[in-house]
Amino acid sequence: MRKMTLNDIKDIKRIGETSVNHSIDHSVNLFRVRTLESKGTERSTPPRDPDEVKALNYLARNKLLSAMSNGTVQYDKERRVLSIAKYSRSE
Repeated sequence: MRKMTLNDIKDIKRIGETSVNHSIDHSVNLFRVRTLESKGTERSTPPRDPDEVKALNYLARNKLLSAMSNGTVQYDKERRVLSIAKYSRSE
């Protein structure tokens, strides 16, 4: 049976921590290098087509107008605020 002292255990622990920390630091540095190479210019999604923007605006406007006609959404002209009936506090 091998005998170990407390100092031996501390040394093993210290060596193990530095090797783990070194591998983590290495991974972080590799990630930084990759992001610096791309310079953050890549976008996750391409810009929308003007026709698509027009269609989405049309859909959103129709949905808002229908909600206003149903009474789900109220518009206060004086305060210029939209309020949703479902989320408004009862006064």
